[in-house]
Amino acid sequence: MGALNAERIKFQVIGMSAANIQGVPGSTLDVDLWLDLRPRQYIRALNLAVREGAQVVRNTVVELLDGTLVNFVYEVTGLSSFKSVFPKACKLKWEGVEVAVLPLELIQKSKEAIRRPKDLLHIEMIKERLEVIRRTGK
Repeated sequence: MGALNAERIKFQVIGMSAANIQGVPGSTLDVDLWLDLRPRQYIRALNLAVREGAQVVRNTVVELLDGTLVNFVYEVTGLSSFKSVFPKACKLKWEGVEVAVLPLELIQKSKEAIRRPKDLLHIEMIKERLEVIRRTGK
């Protein structure tokens, strides 16, 4: 994430990693980063990750030195463009870096558009967290 910042590639954490950062319990197998790059520019992010010691696993997935899988995403099902969604991102500290994080409502919207079995469970967990935030402000 620091390397992306250094290269001035805008990104935001999305998916369950973003939900976890915002207090939704659960786990995920990878970190999804929505990049402000056109899909055909994925090689730019991959080259950057490799320079940082990562190994390419698939076209848009790298494994970092600590074993973390990072999925570079260029469009998100159910959401409009990166440029229109990015201003809505929460700025939160994660892994020692201030990052843009997709808000829970938009994570929920995307998961409702995808509707994989795991997304249906995630939607319920996100709804519960949003209800706690509404009731307590935290």
